[in-house]
Amino acid sequence: MKYLLSVSMILCLTVYLRADIIHIPGDQPTIQAGISAASDGDTVLVAEGIYIENINYLGKAITVASHFLMDGDTSHISATVIDGSQPSNPDSGSVVTFISGEDTTSVLAGFTITGGSGTISEYIWQGVVYPARGGGGIFCYNASARISHNQIRNNNIPAYVESWGGGIAGFVLGSTGYLIIEDNKIDHNGVTGTDLTGGGGIALYCSGRIVHNMISHNAGYGSLYVYGAAYVAADPAGSQSALVKDNRIIHNTLSGTYVNGTGLTVGGGTSASVVGNNISYNEMLSAVSASNGGGLMVDVAYGTIDIDANTIVGNVIYDNNSYGGGISLWSNMASANNDIRVANNIVSGNEADYGGGIRCQNSTAQMINNTVVDNFARVSGGGIRVDGAQSDATILNSIFWGNTAPQYPQIDYLSSGAIRVHYSDVQGGYPSGMGNIDADPFFADTLFNLSDSSSCIGAGIDSIEISGIWYHAPPFDYNGNPRPNPAGSMPDIGAQESPLGSPVAIEPIGDNLPVTYELRQNYPNPFNPSTTIEFALPHSDRVTLKVYNLLGQEVAVLVAEDMVAGTYKYEWDAGGLASGVYYYSIKIDDFNETKKMLLIR
Repeated sequence: MKYLLSVSMILCLTVYLRADIIHIPGDQPTIQAGISAASDGDTVLVAEGIYIENINYLGKAITVASHFLMDGDTSHISATVIDGSQPSNPDSGSVVTFISGEDTTSVLAGFTITGGSGTISEYIWQGVVYPARGGGGIFCYNASARISHNQIRNNNIPAYVESWGGGIAGFVLGSTGYLIIEDNKIDHNGVTGTDLTGGGGIALYCSGRIVHNMISHNAGYGSLYVYGAAYVAADPAGSQSALVKDNRIIHNTLSGTYVNGTGLTVGGGTSASVVGNNISYNEMLSAVSASNGGGLMVDVAYGTIDIDANTIVGNVIYDNNSYGGGISLWSNMASANNDIRVANNIVSGNEADYGGGIRCQNSTAQMINNTVVDNFARVSGGGIRVDGAQSDATILNSIFWGNTAPQYPQIDYLSSGAIRVHYSDVQGGYPSGMGNIDADPFFADTLFNLSDSSSCIGAGIDSIEISGIWYHAPPFDYNGNPRPNPAGSMPDIGAQESPLGSPVAIEPIGDNLPVTYELRQNYPNPFNPSTTIEFALPHSDRVTLKVYNLLGQEVAVLVAEDMVAGTYKYEWDAGGLASGVYYYSIKIDDFNETKKMLLIR
């Protein structure tokens, strides 16, 4: 299959601007021999095959790549394998190493990296040196690199005191290293440790970018503390930053004594932006003592953390004493300055004992325009649990609906700190706060878009001052659409912004109850730009009314809600749509009917 080269411009240009291309095995018999013969600016171009070796970049600014670099054919990636299962030194079992001060002009692209067992080294945390084994597939130590379009799989760190990064590990003792990890598949890697264990897929102990990767089916096992498939942290004394964006972090597992952040853990001295990721269906299989963050955990963070527009769905913590099935914010030192911001996220179908969707413990956080629905807590706080004497949570423009728990199914607050809930839709209501509503959000679909009649439309707040601090709705929604929409209106409640400034009223017609289901022809027809659609239902039922174009693509959801028996009319404004034929379709229980209408500009 052909890949329209999404390889970065840097990768594309390297082939043509290099002094030399060294062909493997044409010019040199092994990849390492090609690296040894290369000079800065060269490309080591590797033919398809299985190469049993462990390679070291030797500090060179070179590109080592399969023929994927030349034509973008992804079949080269699986057919060009570096197998590091037979290292000459078992303490240096990483398949690929960057350990001589390399920078991001040292590029690895287009391989399957497998069979690695990691390299023994050390790292510093608050002035203390700790031994560690890391980087089963790729190990970067006091160096930088660009790792792009690889399959990094079936690498495993054997039991060690501290084990990090079954797929990739980056350790930098300082603030100068930068690791770029983009467009890779990182799967079926593992780590095992007796003290600290983390990053079955990736452990990043430096600044970097983790963008557009598939991180799946990685595992972490430990006797004590175990952290997620992707682990991003740094010494609090440092000033590292990380971007974690547009990744799929799914179907990873953890087990140990204290287990945290199965999908992703961020914390320490790293300032991180966690944006647009799908963190879903990760599982904590067992935890002897306690567990936090089935999907995402922010752990003892000293930096600024921005969690924006992520999908956090179906993460489960099975064992007792578990917290934050979707997200856990735990003992975050940055919180005194409101440096943790959780906005535009969809948190749904997650499960834990406490805080099925979210747990906020001894942390200060802004939570704005989130959709937290259908999560489950076995004890309390189906939607969110806020606890700890230092917790301070501000919740704005958010939906808490359909969450379940034996106690406090939506919001559970057990803190001597503070919680503020304003302009939010909370099922069953919330006893304090401004602008809150208790109304079915009437989602139009399983993606949690609002139907046109949703009471959440226009019911949010754009800016508000609370205790001397200003809070602002994000300028864009979960999908990147402008908020508010239209301009000049108030923002919606929830992660996704409707194009309407206010909900469209569905008006009943007359007092007589109909005896049959009916969808009537719209009027006027043709129309420009508004038309009225009438329908009837003899019994209370769920009504879905949608509009489609000639290609069968959904262009509008007019109704998606439970309605009492009656005859109704709906005025639809097709502003923004092109002239042409459209179809409107209704579904009520077993009744389905579709009619045609014509928009003429």
